[in-house]
Amino acid sequence: MQAIVQLLETAGLFLVGLLARAGLVLGVILLLAVPVVLIALGLRGAESLRHRRLGVRHVAGLLFRPDLWYAPGHAWLGRRKGGALVVGLDDLAQRLMPSVTGVEVPRAGTAVAQGAPLCTLFAGARRLVVPSPVAGTVACANPAVLRDPGLVKRDGYGRGWLVAVTPADERYAALPRGDGAEAFLRREAARWNRLVEEELGLAAADGGELLAPAPYLLGEAGWRRLVREVVGGC
Repeated sequence: MQAIVQLLETAGLFLVGLLARAGLVLGVILLLAVPVVLIALGLRGAESLRHRRLGVRHVAGLLFRPDLWYAPGHAWLGRRKGGALVVGLDDLAQRLMPSVTGVEVPRAGTAVAQGAPLCTLFAGARRLVVPSPVAGTVACANPAVLRDPGLVKRDGYGRGWLVAVTPADERYAALPRGDGAEAFLRREAARWNRLVEEELGLAAADGGELLAPAPYLLGEAGWRRLVREVVGGC
């Protein structure tokens, strides 16, 4: 009987020790995880504040800023003081690149024609050539994006603009903006879904929300087709 009692006591001590060690490990994990979670929440909160400040909202699963002009090749234009226009990529074009690791832009003073290559974005072996939405002269490149190309993805409607162009005329003002731009993006989101359905055999979500189409799942031929259809070049 005494042997059984001793065995139970030993087992109990072992279990208590095991639980104590497990609690210690869990405590360490929580101690390490809490700062990470707080940082993530802080970054998300800062992003939300930036979006509210810029008026960015969701349209058909896409981020949309209504005060900008939107070109058919999915570049946006915003007016700067002095008359130049800053050019960036809208959220649909950004979906083509899982990340942006490099940006190539023309020098200040370079003349550009509407529809001609304006800048090139790189993500590994893939590159995206962005056509100019307006004719004019390059005023400057965005130095922040040249230093940190990831801004194109992280803050595409704000600090992630690509170049500033002094327009040759004001024909850009005929591009969709506000409600017209929202309707344009809704149509383009539906067209994107159809293209992805064809390439990946997926079905659009209920309500027509934009698929997160993971272009990296497409083969090279499928990705190039998507680029041609969305941006107009490759």
